[in-house]
Amino acid sequence: MFGALRIAEPEPAGWKPEIYNGIKWTKPNQGIETIAYTNAQGITRVPMAYHGGVDTNASGDITPENIEQFSRWVSRNIPVGYEGPVVLDYEAPWWLELRAKTITQARLHEICTVYREGLEIARSLRPDAQWGYWGLPSGRHTNSDWLSQGHSIMPILNDSPAIFPEVYDCNKDAKLYGKVQQHIETTLKQAGGNRPVYVFVSPRYCGEDGDRSIFVPEDDFLHHVNAALQASWTNEAGDVYKVQGLILWDAYGYTPVEQWTELDKRHTKYFELLIALSNAWKKSMESEVVRTGNEHKPHRKYGLHKTVNSSDTLDSPQTKPIKNGNKQKPELAPTERVPSGRVTD
Repeated sequence: MFGALRIAEPEPAGWKPEIYNGIKWTKPNQGIETIAYTNAQGITRVPMAYHGGVDTNASGDITPENIEQFSRWVSRNIPVGYEGPVVLDYEAPWWLELRAKTITQARLHEICTVYREGLEIARSLRPDAQWGYWGLPSGRHTNSDWLSQGHSIMPILNDSPAIFPEVYDCNKDAKLYGKVQQHIETTLKQAGGNRPVYVFVSPRYCGEDGDRSIFVPEDDFLHHVNAALQASWTNEAGDVYKVQGLILWDAYGYTPVEQWTELDKRHTKYFELLIALSNAWKKSMESEVVRTGNEHKPHRKYGLHKTVNSSDTLDSPQTKPIKNGNKQKPELAPTERVPSGRVTD
């Protein structure tokens, strides 16, 4: 007799962009309200290795000393078996060349080789984690003028378990929603459905002649961020891909000490806006089948589950941890669900 027929289960429908905490603290005891709010809402934290990532002194040459320092940072900050996103912030000394209007193929290959080396080292330390570089690809790398010259950072992206572009608003007098959507759609295409895309967003204008004190009005912020959520890419099989989520990034270093309490409240407000936007998309996409690249291991979409403010999350891999005595809301029971739907442990 023939065995029982197996009927393929329908793919789960719906899409809800996750929200992540990427705030950069510069001193202990910052962000008390924001930490309590994000923990209560089930917003997980994306760990970031600043000041060069694996190249801990951002010299352009990854030395054995760099690897040792980075390994210590990983041991302190990334649990063994962690499968969520981790960001390497590697700007100096390559940024000006890598994001220039043009570059020689030989030089681009040389730069890509260093970035790939960093990824190889990071993946050897935590092979299950979703490593990637902040800001890659940039708007330059998805621009038709740059691509038409035959330039590509695909060697870096192909080695990256996750991709972390940014869509910061750098001009308060221009509404560049179309460019934001195009940038993320090209990024999704470059990801090819093989890796998730996490988009960095910021509440501050990043231009204005270096003045980072100006905050994006709430309505403009939502419209700008929403352009990234509108982006999608469809592969040849007809599968639709969208971003995994949004990482809210800001730094206390841009704000005077006397305004830190106000900044803490402002961060909480922006997280509230992002949650509302995410819920609106969830409601509108209930009947749609959308992929992000994390379908086979959905728990990989979560960052670190408990957010605390320690210097390990602030500075370079060379920093020693400082314990924090901030009072947080009582921890939930190990099996109690938070608004994101995940169980606390």
